[in-house]
Amino acid sequence: MGHHVPLLPEDYFPSFQHKSKTTRNLIDVFWTIASAKQHPDIWIHRFLRSSNWDVSKALKSIQDVLKWRAAEAIDQLNWEGEVNLGLNELRLGISEIIGHDRLGCPLMYVKVRKIMLRNQQEHAFKRYLVHQFETLQHVTRKHQRISMLYDFTGFSMENTPLHLVRFLIELGVKQYAECTSILVLLVDSWLFENFWNLVKGFLDANLSARIVFAKTIEQVLTFVDKEQLPEELNGYNEFKAGFKLPKVNENSPMFDAVKREQAEQEWRRRVAEFDSATRKWYRHFTDDICDHYAAERDKAALALDKAERELGKYTRACNSYTRLGLVDTDGCLRLPQNTNPLHK
Repeated sequence: MGHHVPLLPEDYFPSFQHKSKTTRNLIDVFWTIASAKQHPDIWIHRFLRSSNWDVSKALKSIQDVLKWRAAEAIDQLNWEGEVNLGLNELRLGISEIIGHDRLGCPLMYVKVRKIMLRNQQEHAFKRYLVHQFETLQHVTRKHQRISMLYDFTGFSMENTPLHLVRFLIELGVKQYAECTSILVLLVDSWLFENFWNLVKGFLDANLSARIVFAKTIEQVLTFVDKEQLPEELNGYNEFKAGFKLPKVNENSPMFDAVKREQAEQEWRRRVAEFDSATRKWYRHFTDDICDHYAAERDKAALALDKAERELGKYTRACNSYTRLGLVDTDGCLRLPQNTNPLHK
């Protein structure tokens, strides 16, 4: 009999808490997600934009998100990674980042026809969707937004149950507000009109303004170069990430409690430095030396980003992009260059 090697430590406990405690400090929850981007401003700006720069509304939205993240144990979802997600969703390749759009935003390609909830548990699929958003937060950490190409060719109403679509829209409007640059819906079915009439009432004005419809590949090319479009849509992009199963020892740092604690302390120190730099910058915002404090704040943000990535080795399980060698040392996704000679 072979020796069982666990992929993750058996006992999970939230960061910065004693093992016997399960409560989550909302301040820590805030800094955990804010520092998941290369600069905390990226995350904060999303809520300011979604509230049309109404600070009170933005603050209320942020508070609601923090409570949701604590209640849904998103930190534990990141800890477990893909190990406890359904393999059906992962292997089907429902969605993956394939390149970038014409504005340089990472491009997520979603094959709607592959969503088959009759073969999957609803709760598991919802956790899969949240994990997809979380993974995107990290591997696109330097980007303000990503773009999404939803391919509705060959879809049926069975692929788009209303309650699931509503849940997905709520994620995009509330929990991951303003994370998308544009959503291109490639539609070739008369069924879509019925579907759209059912879901458009769930959208807010900001999200609605980013949705564009394309009935042909030529219309998609307005937003995505042919070099970035997948081959199945007559593009030149040969890249297919696929899914690679978790392997033994890929999460070995997560078993080192001593180094995890050291990484947590360093992260806390960098959070305090960034907080202090932000307060100094604010106090001198109208002074001639404001640029100096802005530069010091950006320097503190870079140090915080480095500390967060180091801490992530102990608090986030590897994902398929990491296993495929597509994540660079700065934590950002690096896709291979298009080698298809037809695009020359």
